[in-house]
Amino acid sequence: MKLVQVEDPAVGSFDLEDGEVGVLLGRSGAGKTVLIKKLLGLDRRLIARRGSPLSHSCAYVPQSDGVLLDLTVLGNVTCPDPHVAPVPQERALDWLDLVGLRARASSAASDLSLAERRRVALARALSRQKPLLILDGDFDHTLDALLRDLLATVPHLCSVLTTSCVADMRVWKADRVGVVEGSRLIAVGTMGDLVSSLDPDVRAALSWTMA
Repeated sequence: MKLVQVEDPAVGSFDLEDGEVGVLLGRSGAGKTVLIKKLLGLDRRLIARRGSPLSHSCAYVPQSDGVLLDLTVLGNVTCPDPHVAPVPQERALDWLDLVGLRARASSAASDLSLAERRRVALARALSRQKPLLILDGDFDHTLDALLRDLLATVPHLCSVLTTSCVADMRVWKADRVGVVEGSRLIAVGTMGDLVSSLDPDVRAALSWTMA
């Protein structure tokens, strides 16, 4: 069943099935974050997911991570969002354990490295128990390796959509890759399909992402 189905002339077309990992691929400045905000309705667009706005069905980790630096690591996970019940402390510790930060639960978020703050943001997003996880921005390689494991071990999680500036192994393993240029999708497929494309715009966009 399709978890995400986007059909909009302003952004292009992109489908993501339950159980799939998708990647939005493009050079720095191609507009991946702008595109995600469009998909989430943050620029007043609403993209339907099973008849409801996508933003109602996903947990989103922004490029800036969104961690509250005046709270502890644990406090960032237990802190409620509007219309979302607080996460019990023991359950929050389980989410932190999943991302390798249980031992830092009582630490101030301001004492963490950028990579650790990204992990806190991931734990917070997972705790919201949404079927789609959207990760904007680069994560360290150990978290990249977690994506498939998360789909296998987190019961409520159906699909993951992330972004990348580089066509690395994570991108090659993705079920669906959307090439982004000018804040819109110009091609969608597996990485194997995309590198075989004869479209000059697609080839030019991909040339910036080849490590």
